[in-house]
Amino acid sequence: MSKIFKIVTVLACIVVSIQAEAQVKAGLRAGVNYADLGELNPKAGIGFHAGTYLRFSLAGILELEPGIQYAQRRFGVHPDFPSSRLHLNYIDVPVVARIGLMPFVDLFAGPQASVLVSKRYKGEGQFDRLNDFPQQELGALIGIGVSIPLGINLQASYDFGLTNPVHNGHEIKNRVFKISLGKDF
Repeated sequence: MSKIFKIVTVLACIVVSIQAEAQVKAGLRAGVNYADLGELNPKAGIGFHAGTYLRFSLAGILELEPGIQYAQRRFGVHPDFPSSRLHLNYIDVPVVARIGLMPFVDLFAGPQASVLVSKRYKGEGQFDRLNDFPQQELGALIGIGVSIPLGINLQASYDFGLTNPVHNGHEIKNRVFKISLGKDF
């Protein structure tokens, strides 16, 4: 019991010292997605994403930003049926590191875990392999952000899958270009 108390005390001291050094901001972010599935080569479509994040400022130049967001990825899958759409909805959990280039511009990169929460096919024809889509995916993202007054931030990012799930005989990767508007609180 004494060892557990010592470990908890040390961890509590570390957390308190990090919080004393780090400035923490919470925020909301939303925007549009332009998604592509790689080799499967469907016609890309526009979706949206929305979520929240925490931003821990370390030494004023480096920031750590874990977040969670709901993200839509939409695709046209049949060239013969242009109104046919595949809708994939994910919960994305990115953890990015941001480095400031100037007081209002930063670059960021980091890993992202995604969980497929729903999938739907709408339109003519049939998409018989819908249940074969992988339920989890590991990816990464890179991007650039701009902070403007009143805690508002704009960013553009490119998310890409690191895993190579196979769907219907094709290796696929989610690739998503995002443009976001955020607000720090």
